[in-house]
Amino acid sequence: MDYLSAIAQTKMPVMVWDTTGHVVDKMGYAGAYVGYMGGKIYALGGANFPSGTPPWKGGEKVWSRRIFIFDADGNSQEASFMLPKPMGYGAYASYQDKLYIAGGSDQSGHLTDVYMLQVSTGGAVFTQLPDLPAPIANCASVRIGDYWYILGGIQAPDVKEATTTCWRMDLKDPDKGWEILTGIPGPGRMLAVAGNADGNLVVVSGVQLINGHRKYLKDAYLLDQHGVWQRLPDLQDAVAAAPSPAAIDQKSGRLLIFGGDDGSLANAALEDEHPGFSNKILSYHIMDRKWGNAGEIPVHKGGDAASNPGASVWSPVTTGTVQYGNMIFIPMGEVRPGIRTSRILTVCLSQ
Repeated sequence: MDYLSAIAQTKMPVMVWDTTGHVVDKMGYAGAYVGYMGGKIYALGGANFPSGTPPWKGGEKVWSRRIFIFDADGNSQEASFMLPKPMGYGAYASYQDKLYIAGGSDQSGHLTDVYMLQVSTGGAVFTQLPDLPAPIANCASVRIGDYWYILGGIQAPDVKEATTTCWRMDLKDPDKGWEILTGIPGPGRMLAVAGNADGNLVVVSGVQLINGHRKYLKDAYLLDQHGVWQRLPDLQDAVAAAPSPAAIDQKSGRLLIFGGDDGSLANAALEDEHPGFSNKILSYHIMDRKWGNAGEIPVHKGGDAASNPGASVWSPVTTGTVQYGNMIFIPMGEVRPGIRTSRILTVCLSQ
């Protein structure tokens, strides 16, 4: 069978969704660090508006130390231990039954902290690792083999432009610290999506800051295993802040990006009437480097969606994906500006 024939016969995966799971918190958080360890999925930290008052009415955003643990059936509990400090909106990776988190932000600014979490019958231990080269939050991250990559982001809450940062840590020897690689081509960006395309690093979309104003990006790049950046075809729509990293469907040879903010409502003062973010699922065929559509996240909005958003099913942003085999977990996140969800979306890939 020739190459083009093989591509033509690769089918999109069938996605079986479960939207019934919740973390054990009525409100939920956005910006949590997520990962897989010891047969369980973890969501650590993040921030919400605990008063229930949205930011446009003066609500205060508060960062958290809380950690939620859940299994493949969506059964969740709150961990008996907590993060070293309230933090969120940073980088994360799972590797050899350990979780790694880095950077992000807290109530006072952006962070350089890096931690490794191990959990055993003796308890949970956070080990501090070498700091990041600079503070960073709203970055993308992905592990490829033994390397953990951190991409883009902003170095302080009030900066006027985002970075083209590309750092990596060798998780076989994390004490060696961070290697600074050639930056992402194109404009600096935050809220991008990263992915592992058969051992190559992919960075997609995000938001450029132009003197503090947002421009939603549709470009995409690949860093090959020789350290050379290549431009990929542009996306039709931006997918800023979509759950990251992109999921991998091994059978069809595709990356999958779930939802995201296309920027179409970024300047609309909709407040409680905001309809939520995109529920489109974008696919990237790794071999032929083409973008396509792979369906939709099942959104179900009740009649009280505006006043009681937690009762509806939305497409979340500013959260991560955790993948174990053909199971993908998308815990919590932001479903409208300032509004979080406690829901755990789970999708099983099959063909």
